[in-house]
Amino acid sequence: MQIELKGLSFSYGKKSPALTDVSATVNPGIHLLLGANGAGKTTLLHLIAGLLFASEGKCLIDGGPASYRLPSVLSKVFYLGVNTNWPAVNIKELVKVHGQFYPNFSADVLAANLAEFGIDPAMKFSAMSMGMRQKASVAYALALGVRILLLDEPATGLDIESKQALQRMMARCVDADATVIVSTHNFTDLLPLYDSLLVLDKGKLLLNAPVDSILERLAFVTTTGVAPAEALFTIRRFGSLHSIIPNTGNIESAIDYELIYLAIKQNNEIL
Repeated sequence: MQIELKGLSFSYGKKSPALTDVSATVNPGIHLLLGANGAGKTTLLHLIAGLLFASEGKCLIDGGPASYRLPSVLSKVFYLGVNTNWPAVNIKELVKVHGQFYPNFSADVLAANLAEFGIDPAMKFSAMSMGMRQKASVAYALALGVRILLLDEPATGLDIESKQALQRMMARCVDADATVIVSTHNFTDLLPLYDSLLVLDKGKLLLNAPVDSILERLAFVTTTGVAPAEALFTIRRFGSLHSIIPNTGNIESAIDYELIYLAIKQNNEIL
């Protein structure tokens, strides 16, 4: 499903705007959403999910306003935050009272996800640690089969092995027609999976670009002496210089999300 943001703005009462004139089209794929605390990431996800209503502009889900909260749309969209309060005592009960509203929910996918995380569906949420609760929540969310999945810090509380399991789970559960937005500060948790990058800063969308498009125009290089003369942006990290340079010669490199994020914040004309 496609998400269209058209001049989207939102304010909490008389406070400074949380989002200002955000416009973008987000197509199927797995998208990384980066921004500092207070940049507006969670607000944006809530607007897409229909949990908040825009002060100005529109958020369209396959052409229809998310704010209408139509059952036909809500059954295809799901937002998962940290420490979600579920309307059930455990996953087994959650399937009965909540899963029924999602026509593409798969009990088999849920069972496989829970088994990979080592979670008993009959275990009470109140008896789980924060990490276990997060694993159970993510396992369930990925089994709903929604077309738009909004994940806010999905790897919070997960250990190294669990983060690797989450990568496998997402690769297995997210099909080509689904749209997933991952808002996180720990972008390395799902590093191989991202198809595009969105950058929010102080409520404004600075970047919405496919990873392939970024790598066609920019290359990411590391040097130990001086930065390349053509460097557009450079930082020192662990004794080495990490630079972004124009990709004028089909240079093959992996995207450095920290570097591009810092560069975009400093100069959003870099692309």
